[in-house]
Amino acid sequence: MERGAGGEVRHKEMKSYSTYKTFLNLTTTLALGLGLLTACEKESNTIPGGAKPVVEGYLVPNQPIAIKVKKEIAFNEDLSNKETLIAGLSIKVSGSDGQTYLLKPYQGTDSLYRSEPNVKLKAGVTYSLSFDYNGKTISASTIIPTKPVGLKSDIASIVRTRQVITSGFGRDLDGNVDVNLSWTNPSNEYHFVVADNIESTPDLVVTLPTSSTATFNEFNRRFRSQPVQGTTTRLRSQQFQYFGRYNVVLLKVNPDYAALYNSTGSTSQNISTPPTTITNGLGIFTGINGDTLRFQVKER
Repeated sequence: MERGAGGEVRHKEMKSYSTYKTFLNLTTTLALGLGLLTACEKESNTIPGGAKPVVEGYLVPNQPIAIKVKKEIAFNEDLSNKETLIAGLSIKVSGSDGQTYLLKPYQGTDSLYRSEPNVKLKAGVTYSLSFDYNGKTISASTIIPTKPVGLKSDIASIVRTRQVITSGFGRDLDGNVDVNLSWTNPSNEYHFVVADNIESTPDLVVTLPTSSTATFNEFNRRFRSQPVQGTTTRLRSQQFQYFGRYNVVLLKVNPDYAALYNSTGSTSQNISTPPTTITNGLGIFTGINGDTLRFQVKER
């Protein structure tokens, strides 16, 4: 970590492997779970479940390809079994750089298909997906965006007060401190931020009474902002619920990801099919790129 002339905090070096590993571990939590990718149509009582495949694929530079494929769940179907796998597909991904990759089932699973591990995807290349299912060709294409530029934070750390609550409720002992992140974005591309606590042993800022009904998972070790086309976002100190080191990851995404994220407002009173760029299918096939800086939450 170093400081620029204006006092802003910047990172010296980005460790791409940890950046992308962090994102890939988040994909099912970033408003893109199977429930969102399920087909919900106003007249779906005439459409049998499984008529369309649900694709989930995120292409990352310098990483191999991993694609999940599951069956559509029609609106009138029992949702108790949400993950119906699709086995035996022959999936091909072709790049505008002339490279073609054949994906195979990964370690005996029926829904996750991967390229050879030595495949290294490239930013700026357009990749096209295709496979046959239910007598139709399923296809999509995307480009991996360039790496975000100029990520910096106005502070490198915050201080929070540990609270061990034996009864009742906790108090706001610290107030809320702004963590202002900024980057350059001359083309108004979509970006969002993920903050991920990377300590091997979680250390909560606020510990609830043993009688509390709250579960450990309700305290977020990672959280995110919404996709924006601007150049700034603000995190609040009380969003950081654990002490220790964080990766703050700025991710550049394509418009289809932003559209899918924004569609999470659909409810049973507003039934609609989530937006997709998959021809004859549902889901998402998109490229991402990211940069990372370090952040720390210290105990007062």
